[in-house]
Amino acid sequence: MKISFIDILDIFLVAIILLQIYRLVYRTVALNIFYGIISTFIFWKIVEAYKMKLLSIVMSAFFKGGFLALIILFQPEIRKFLLIVGSKILFGKFIFSLLVRPIIPSVKTETIDSIIKACAIFSGDKTGVLIVIQLYQNIKEFIQNGDEIDAKVNIPILESIFYKNSPLHDGAVVVIGNKIVRTRAILPVSYNKEIPSRLGLRHRAAFGLSEKTDAVCIVISEETGYISYIKDQKRTIITNINNLKLILEKDLL
Repeated sequence: MKISFIDILDIFLVAIILLQIYRLVYRTVALNIFYGIISTFIFWKIVEAYKMKLLSIVMSAFFKGGFLALIILFQPEIRKFLLIVGSKILFGKFIFSLLVRPIIPSVKTETIDSIIKACAIFSGDKTGVLIVIQLYQNIKEFIQNGDEIDAKVNIPILESIFYKNSPLHDGAVVVIGNKIVRTRAILPVSYNKEIPSRLGLRHRAAFGLSEKTDAVCIVISEETGYISYIKDQKRTIITNINNLKLILEKDLL
């Protein structure tokens, strides 16, 4: 049997798609479902190869009928996958930003500076903080409850929100562009078993949102004062406040 260039390209593209899907569901509860689908598909192909007609019909009906169910089940992962394809593969970051970013006000340097200086204060005071910054993907459908506001990002407003006796300090602050748009927001919590048990609910909420969106989450522990930068299910511990500035400027500017 001859293997043509098209065959090799076909295998390569399928491998790339599966790799991207795996990266999206890695460290999430959807990973076991992904393994189950792959295993079932391989079993189906083995059944077809040995010409087990009845079992092949059953398996075929399962995959054809379950296609819509899979789309519903993996809706967040599929959306994130398409976002990656659109922003990094087809259009490139610059062109994609031209198409999408006009909807969201561009982040100013003074906004980043305000967040950084406020985080330095919170870290020193060991004030528990969870700040969410929206990037390309709209996160509104993943945010529950909370209070809608329209306030410019600055140090005094952040301090007043996260002041320990303030009624607004629980939950997350959501930032879009240069505005705080929501306080006391409840985020989807991650149940990933690989998250260290010492990390509290704020960290799990940040991980939960990063599993579903491309948003940036800044978490400050009220026990240690450590600053965590969570994005794409990865946690970076900020040991120097200048490092937070560099990371934010890279992701936001």
